[in-house]
Amino acid sequence: MRRIRLYTRKITGKISHPNENVETTDSDDMFFDEPKEKACCSAPKYSVYEGYHVCQNCGQAQQQIFDNSPRRTYNQQEKKNRIINEIVWNPIGPRTVIQGNKDAHGRLLNSKDASFFRKLGKINKSIFSSFERNLYTAIPIFDRVQERLSIPDNIRKDAMRIYTYAVKEKMTLGRSIESLISAAVFCAIRISGIPLTMDEILEITGVPKKKCVKDYGLVRLKILPELNLKVQHLKPDRYIDRFTEDLKLPMQCRNFAIRLLLKAISKGYNTSGKDPKGIAAAVIYAASQMCGEIRTQKEVCSTTQVTQVTLRNRKREIAQHVNITW
Repeated sequence: MRRIRLYTRKITGKISHPNENVETTDSDDMFFDEPKEKACCSAPKYSVYEGYHVCQNCGQAQQQIFDNSPRRTYNQQEKKNRIINEIVWNPIGPRTVIQGNKDAHGRLLNSKDASFFRKLGKINKSIFSSFERNLYTAIPIFDRVQERLSIPDNIRKDAMRIYTYAVKEKMTLGRSIESLISAAVFCAIRISGIPLTMDEILEITGVPKKKCVKDYGLVRLKILPELNLKVQHLKPDRYIDRFTEDLKLPMQCRNFAIRLLLKAISKGYNTSGKDPKGIAAAVIYAASQMCGEIRTQKEVCSTTQVTQVTLRNRKREIAQHVNITW
């Protein structure tokens, strides 16, 4: 319903009643009436084309369609059909897209022009090397991994350096891009000594762990020596800081876990050949019990990504060197 307001006559200064017939000016009509979209032609007929409402009679695009609930795609054909716009710019430079049999206005090309632009598309594809085409696919994946893991820029640069060297050495033949990216990111994380696990990276890239481990060994043996890089072997104390924060344990519990680990090592406990995450899980579990901040074995194992059997085995080994009650 239109809102009725009192109208003041400027000539007489009197206020008229709402039921009276009062002439309104153009400015008053603009104030009362809601803005309406003007028709593009005399007989508009709209259809959806490449993410826009387009009139089929005059070809004018009215408004863009935003899909807030994208559906899941199960094969490459569904993904191709549901893509609305194609990225024509990447961080490594602009990209020219010549494809299809339509011009910029959506009109079909005649046979002569279609043949001409088909040849131009082939020439355009031949200009880009396989290295550039690979980076067009890899750089968005690197951006997604960096955003999800919140890793700093220096680690991303190291991972890109490792990956680009692998691409130049033709190591991508027969291997997936996601698998090599996961291996490069894990190498860069190990070089900087950040306590992140491979499973956290694979959760983002969706690569099977067996393939990533194989590519990681290949990158570590053939690429890192050429780049004068060396992977650090993380000790359990590097994981204690992270896991105590994830379990929301106080600083007192963290310090007790560090002292317990150092005391066990001084008493002759050998940590070589054992997963540092399992040792860190055992001392964190013991510290939580001793400090009164009780965490169950299931909670500790789900955070540290080790099994309860490993936790109990490491706990038993540490108890042999440190005389404490669990």
